[in-house]
Amino acid sequence: GVAAIVLDEADEMLDMGFAEELEGILDAAPAKRQTALFSATLPPRIAKIAEKHLDDPVTVLVAREKTASGTLPKVRQTAYVVSRAQKVPALGLVLDLETPTLALVFCRTRHEVDSLGESLSGRGYRVEALHGGMTQDQRDKVMRRTRGGTVDVLVATDVAARGLDIAEISHVVNFDVPQSPADYIHRIGRTGRAGREGVAITFAEPREHRQLRSIEQSTRQKIDIAQ
Repeated sequence: GVAAIVLDEADEMLDMGFAEELEGILDAAPAKRQTALFSATLPPRIAKIAEKHLDDPVTVLVAREKTASGTLPKVRQTAYVVSRAQKVPALGLVLDLETPTLALVFCRTRHEVDSLGESLSGRGYRVEALHGGMTQDQRDKVMRRTRGGTVDVLVATDVAARGLDIAEISHVVNFDVPQSPADYIHRIGRTGRAGREGVAITFAEPREHRQLRSIEQSTRQKIDIAQ
């Protein structure tokens, strides 16, 4: 028969250490098949997979949506310049001010996820954590509670939150400036989905101004610096 293989968020699978498994599946797949690859960004390692496993592929690029003059983009992008020591209280203020339906807060490491989750729980928020050190059963329980509307804040690492599609996410908060513009795109893409409006907030330390400018240049979108 004819097999169909759809690769969605392949970058996430590679980040989670499934490179060999992914290659094995593609190598074992029938020669007569249809293969489609979907990715918000196309980094070199994903482009190499496409070049190796796709047969004379057609590349489909989705044009950037142009907003009418005077209108706001679907995702409002804001940054606050704060010192590391002030980030937790600053996040509490932002959450109180923005009153999100559900906020997805990104941290760089598992330890930061657990630590921030405990801090926010102590401040009265209903918090769940999501990172690569959790079992699939633990992840599933977190997702059920999150989708069930019993969570105010979901704190996660990049790898754990790749591919998340939760309609209730109204705000994405970068507790640290993402390492690359591609990471920023993946992060803020968790909100403002399917025509809904969303908010992306980034906490930047004073020395991280250059990283913000790099993200702006790459995305061609303005990140407003707010007080």
